[in-house]
Amino acid sequence: MKYISKIVLLFVSTLILCNSCTNYDDINTNPTLLTDASPGTLLNPILYEMAAYNWNRYESYTFPLMQGTVSTSSISGVGWYNISDAAGDGSWTTYYKWLTNIREMEKQAIALNEPNYRAISLTLRSWIFQLTTDAFGDVPMTEACRGDEGIYTPAFDTQVNIYKQIIANLDTANVLFNKAVGLKYNTDGELLYGTNAALTSSVSPGIVKWKKFCNSLKMRILLRVISVPELNAQAELAKMIADPTTYPVFESNDDAAFLSITGVYPLEAPLTRPADFTSYTYLSEFFINNLVAWNDPRLPIFATQATNSGVKSYIGLPSGYAVAPSFSASQPRQALAIAPMDLTLMSYAELELIKAEYEQRFGTADNAQTHYMKGVKASIEQWGAVVPSSYFDNANVAYDGTLEQLMTQKYYALFLCDYQAWFEYNRTGYPQVPRGVGVSEGKYMPKRFKYPAVLQRTNLNNYKQAVTSMGGSDNFDVKLIWQK
Repeated sequence: MKYISKIVLLFVSTLILCNSCTNYDDINTNPTLLTDASPGTLLNPILYEMAAYNWNRYESYTFPLMQGTVSTSSISGVGWYNISDAAGDGSWTTYYKWLTNIREMEKQAIALNEPNYRAISLTLRSWIFQLTTDAFGDVPMTEACRGDEGIYTPAFDTQVNIYKQIIANLDTANVLFNKAVGLKYNTDGELLYGTNAALTSSVSPGIVKWKKFCNSLKMRILLRVISVPELNAQAELAKMIADPTTYPVFESNDDAAFLSITGVYPLEAPLTRPADFTSYTYLSEFFINNLVAWNDPRLPIFATQATNSGVKSYIGLPSGYAVAPSFSASQPRQALAIAPMDLTLMSYAELELIKAEYEQRFGTADNAQTHYMKGVKASIEQWGAVVPSSYFDNANVAYDGTLEQLMTQKYYALFLCDYQAWFEYNRTGYPQVPRGVGVSEGKYMPKRFKYPAVLQRTNLNNYKQAVTSMGGSDNFDVKLIWQK
């Protein structure tokens, strides 16, 4: 009997964690506790847990996949494009977990007539759904996180409809934000911008920045789908760029969505042991050589020097090697994994490079160059470095009007930012990351994650419909609607 009970408990737990926000409130409600939370109570855990999780995913997945780091412990990792079928399972579970909390936050905001909390909910919801659909393709959205309504097997929305809804939600949020009112349920300030009820000259500085984050995020999403005709993204971007009063965006690193953590519980660094950041891990030739060629001040911040024959230098390992090199190579600086530190939701550098690409494709070369230089400068200054006066005189850095140059710089601007460098590579084909001689035939850069296997047991019909919608297979090489 105990054995049967354990099986039942395991099955229920699996459904809760993996089936797109299913929950069993009636079963798990403790009658001795309050059942409602204010939107302010929910906000900080969402911000911290999502930001910390995404930092870890960059470190363990995006960085080696995009040939930034090379492992010396084995040749079976993601740097050799050996991707586990379950590589995306944690993201699926984590993102839907926090989407559930965001839905509750929005419900509370509506019930309490708190437009700013609702606008923040819509912004964060859009951010997480962008990550989810960019990583998987079709995913549950409309019916997701509605277990309290008896929807335990949610239908999958198509990518086009998901992006349409994300864009619409961000437009709604942009209108809802009221800078004349702060956040009264976060008396100590929320984690991203420190917003509380206090006003400065009758304005909430935090709400001003939240609105900029909302619109900057919309620009990221519009550029992601710029080649999808149904979404009219080019015209939408043009409208936003032409009207910064209606659509304010990041104007400096001070506006950017950086979540500062102290390292003191509960705001601990994403990695429990900073030594894991560098254990059997070295920077690649590709990562090091670009920074060396640029004479880039970020190099000593990102990398250590290696000693070979008594000489110190910045040197990387070849990506996807067949035989481990015998020389010493540079490692990531362990300080990058030690708090206090900033966790990136979206940077000002990324926003400027979005504008640079738009101008390069649809505007003027002068405007493209201006935004390119602002973006690179912002990325360097984000890490506490100073841009040398001669930096843009370097022939390897001077603006040349190519998408490859923009995307190579953007690769570094997206350092430690979730999956964005991977997504951008799959959108543009840049930067041209090397394919190592040790990479097996038939291995390739994945276009997406496979769906969690549990969906085939708990939501089979909708899983099958999603697979059919995306071309008939659930594989790593299924191209999403915005991919080359």
